[in-house]
Amino acid sequence: MIQTVSRPFNDDFSYDLFCNLLKDCSYDYEAYYLWSAPPDVLRRFFKKTQFQAPNIIIGIKDLLDLWTDYNYWHDSQQAGVQLIANIVRQWPDKNFIIFTSLENLQLELTEPNVQIIPWGGDIVNQRSLYNTLEPVLEKNFDSTKTFISLNRNIRDHRVVMLSYLFGEGYDQYGIITYLGISNLNPNYEPVAFLDRISWEFDERHDRIRTSMLAGYEKVYMNSNLVVDNFQIYGEKSDNNNILNFNQCLRSKYDNSFVEIISESSFIAPSFMLTEKTHHGFYAFNFPILISGRGAVAHLREVGFDMFDDIVDHSYDLIDNPFDRITTAIDANQRLLIDSNYAKQLWSDNQPRFHKNLTVANAGMYEWYEARTKDKFSKIKWKT
Repeated sequence: MIQTVSRPFNDDFSYDLFCNLLKDCSYDYEAYYLWSAPPDVLRRFFKKTQFQAPNIIIGIKDLLDLWTDYNYWHDSQQAGVQLIANIVRQWPDKNFIIFTSLENLQLELTEPNVQIIPWGGDIVNQRSLYNTLEPVLEKNFDSTKTFISLNRNIRDHRVVMLSYLFGEGYDQYGIITYLGISNLNPNYEPVAFLDRISWEFDERHDRIRTSMLAGYEKVYMNSNLVVDNFQIYGEKSDNNNILNFNQCLRSKYDNSFVEIISESSFIAPSFMLTEKTHHGFYAFNFPILISGRGAVAHLREVGFDMFDDIVDHSYDLIDNPFDRITTAIDANQRLLIDSNYAKQLWSDNQPRFHKNLTVANAGMYEWYEARTKDKFSKIKWKT
């Protein structure tokens, strides 16, 4: 029997897959399904639950961020991993099987009584709704902008990326949105760039540090630049990403040809792909992915064409976070600033965009389902 602690909206793919895998399981187990947003759900669950069966199966949707209030500033993914690790150590006689939305969680959660099954991130949510979403088949070739970059909740990598874009003058070529600090707190007192982020610059970063400091002043110290809104789903708060795509994002996608996709996770070894990446394939934009190390390689494995002959993805396997961000931008400078170049490439590659749409609509789900089933079939059970 599965105890559903909490669920996100429209998570039928993950939930149904979880239930179907366990319905014929003959081993002695107890199973839980929960959504780790807000993170207090995760904390309360592990604090109050007394595990009884020899095999403990926990399906956790979303990131493992342990943020508080509106503190999205610093990456707290590793704190969530540590929370699970501490609990697992308290129950050394139990065999824990963790279903996760994160890729590469095994690099962080290494306790001997844990087995990990990734089932796809939030990119697999709202499947039935996405099958009704019309892609952006036509673009405005009179647009003066080449790329789009959408940035909502405040996280270190978004602060750094936005500061670099503005510091290097890329902002004049792109449609850039972000969540203004004043939207969160009307009494907000400006925080200096170096206090805002938790990363450390190396000596070799003097130039980009100077550029980011200047760019940050343009972004976060000027309230006139606020262009995004905290409430993107309306009063329902139902995470309706398709409605958001059509009402808020489609006009931006119509006027862009490249997308700098700013994902929710970046610094930790484990990462999650979300609707932000999913939307890029419906937007028919060339992707530059600001996400966890190896995220581009993962999408290739899923079946997506990442346009490697057009987009320089050499940033994907760079460890240093500053270098990964600046390389992603600078290595693709012409694609980001040369409007005629980007528009011509977009026209020339229509069949590839359509092929990616097929993967986004069906192939992606088939790939994640097959991988999840394969990993589940290899679980070592405690009897």
